[in-house]
Amino acid sequence: MKAVAVTGERKIEILDLEKPLPKSNEIQIKIKACALCTWEQRVYFGEKKVPYPLIGGHEIAGEISALGDEVNPEKYILNTPVVVRIIGCCNHCYYCRHGMENLCPSVNTFPLNGPQVYGMGGLAEYLCVDVTKVWFYNNGVSWEKIVLTEPLACIMHSLRIAHLKPGDDIVIIGGGVMGALHIMGARLFGARIILSEPDQARRDFAVKIGANFVIDPLKEDPIERVKQLTDGRGAEVVINTTAIPMITEQAIKMTGMAGHCVIYSSQHPDKPVNVSPNWLHNSEVILTGAVNPPIALFEQAVNLISKEILDPSILVTEMIDYTHAKEAFEKASRSDTYRIVITF
Repeated sequence: MKAVAVTGERKIEILDLEKPLPKSNEIQIKIKACALCTWEQRVYFGEKKVPYPLIGGHEIAGEISALGDEVNPEKYILNTPVVVRIIGCCNHCYYCRHGMENLCPSVNTFPLNGPQVYGMGGLAEYLCVDVTKVWFYNNGVSWEKIVLTEPLACIMHSLRIAHLKPGDDIVIIGGGVMGALHIMGARLFGARIILSEPDQARRDFAVKIGANFVIDPLKEDPIERVKQLTDGRGAEVVINTTAIPMITEQAIKMTGMAGHCVIYSSQHPDKPVNVSPNWLHNSEVILTGAVNPPIALFEQAVNLISKEILDPSILVTEMIDYTHAKEAFEKASRSDTYRIVITF
C-alpha cells in the first residue's frame, strides 16, 4: 500500500508498505480521506520532534474493507463508511474507570503501519483498528462531511468543559478551523458569540457562520472590547484556540467572575503565563484545558453530522490526492485555508 510520510523538516515521501491485515478483533479500513491537523503540520515544519518517518493522520474517514476472524460480518458490513477514534485507552486505569478515558496514559499509543514507521496511520491507504474504535455513517454521506468528525468531537468536549449555557457570552480567540468549529458548536447552545481574530477574511467568515461580534485585536484592545460588550463583567466562557501563550493571558483577563476559561490549543512555545492567585481566589474563575475527544463526545459528533444538525464540510478548503501530499501540507499552514484533506 502507499503511505504519506514526513521524513524530515518540510520533507514528504510516498512509501510502499505492506498492507496490514486485521487481527481477530480488528477491522481493516480503506482510507478515503484524512484531514491535516495542526499536529501533523507542526511535525512537517519541524516544530514538533518525532521519530521519522512519521505516518500521521488522525482525522480519518474510510470504508470497511476486511474483517478479522471474530468480527461479526452482519454488524460490520463491508464498504460501510466509518470514522475512527484513533487515540488509545486501556479501559482499566484510574482515568478510564472514572469516565476520563481521554486522559488515559495509553492515549498516545498509536497503531503502527509496520516496525519501520511511527504514527497514527491515517495517511496511508489502509489501517487496521479494534472494532471499538469505529463509528458508522450511512452510505452517501460525503467524505467532506464525515472527515471532520474527530475535530468536531474535540470542540464539543471543549464546550462541555466550559459549561456553556443558553444566553451566555462566549469569546472565541482565533478564527482558524478550530475557532470556526467552536462558533458552529456554540450556536447549538444559544450563546452570544464574540470572536477575536486579526485576519479580516476570517472575521468575515465567522460572521457568516454565526458570530455575533468580531474584534480585530490589532486595532482595538480585545479585553476592553469584551468588557464593553458584557457590561464590564467579562464573558461567562472564553476559549483560546491559538497556540500563543501571550494570548492565554488575554483569555484569562476576558473571563468574568465565576466564568470558565478553556485553553483549547497546546501552546508553542510552552511558556508560563502570569495569573494572580488573589484574582483567581476572589473571582472563582475556572481555568482549565481541553484535550482529546472522549468516547461520548465522539458519539455526539457523529450524531450531529449524521442527523444533519451541523455540517462541518464548509471548513474543508480542498481535497488533494495523496500523490500531491507536499502541496497539501504547504497549503494547510496558510492563513487563507481551513482544513486541507488528503484523499486516497
